[in-house]
Amino acid sequence: ENLQQAKDCKEAGNALYKEEKIKPAIRKYHEALLHLKACQARCTMLEFGSKATPGMDKQTQEEVDKVQAACLSNLAACLLKLPTCDYSRVVTYCNNALAIQPNNSKAVFRKGVAHYHMGNYSIARQYLKDAAKLCKGRDDMITKYLNLCAEAEASKK
Repeated sequence: ENLQQAKDCKEAGNALYKEEKIKPAIRKYHEALLHLKACQARCTMLEFGSKATPGMDKQTQEEVDKVQAACLSNLAACLLKLPTCDYSRVVTYCNNALAIQPNNSKAVFRKGVAHYHMGNYSIARQYLKDAAKLCKGRDDMITKYLNLCAEAEASKK
């Protein structure tokens, strides 16, 4: 039940994000994460409360991880759209998503973008190159930020 509610909140967040309703989208992604925590807590309680009821099965855990990583990465995307962005929070959300899904190309890309905006051009370039490898194809936004990093580094010299 909590897992389905989390998925519904994530989808609602995605729809709001597409409509450029960033703050309501942020609320929906946070709500989804709360439902996932409740789902994990309930399974943990069941695990400790009864020998007959095991904790979360592998398939459910994979689904929870997938939704959680997506919400964290989407929160990073939302923050990047705000007029005043806390780039260190973007990096934190991306790190949390990558701890769950190390090959999440969107989280790697968003982490690179955040580092670019913080002036960490060589770090940004490395994450952007990693994102490009994960995407297995040309991505215009990755190329744009790689070029911006190169320009910024050249102007620093």
